Amino acid sequence: MSWEDKLEKITSKTVPLYAMIILLVIFADPTWTSSFIGIILVVAGEALRFWATGHLRKNEELTTSGPYAHVQSPLYLGSFIIGTGLCIMASNVVIWILMTLIFFKSYIPRKKETEWGRLERMFGEEFLKYKSEVPYMFFPRIDPYPHGAKHLWSFAVSIENTEHQTAIAVFLITFFILIRLI
Repeated sequence: MSWEDKLEKITSKTVPLYAMIILLVIFADPTWTSSFIGIILVVAGEALRFWATGHLRKNEELTTSGPYAHVQSPLYLGSFIIGTGLCIMASNVVIWILMTLIFFKSYIPRKKETEWGRLERMFGEEFLKYKSEVPYMFFPRIDPYPHGAKHLWSFAVSIENTEHQTAIAVFLITFFILIRLI
């Protein structure tokens, strides 16, 4: 991805996220306990994202394997878990409340609307059946969705979906919060 492509991703919708990350790091007041609990959540959220991106075959097929067999949006769920973990590490409930409000009142509804429309156009009845049987983000299915593709997780596919870049960014934010312990 070129620098121009990366700069195009900075929009009025992403600037609040970047601003909150900066504020989170600046006002971080971590303790050893908050850091320990937060890191567990950050690692769990990033692991969920890696698991999801290793199954995601964008625009090729409706992804229903791996975590997608239990919840429609494991990437968003993983991101929310990461954000919660970072806020716990930083001991900052105010940023967590703001992040949660923006995430669930602005970001998720907008993404849900555009993605559901695109997936319905691309996959029709297959997507409608999946959507009716698999929860969007919370309260995942215990038993996997039985009608979907069965793919094994692939590290190469995860890298193709650029999850390593997200992981590096998460690591750096975690690092900048942790150095506040010193």
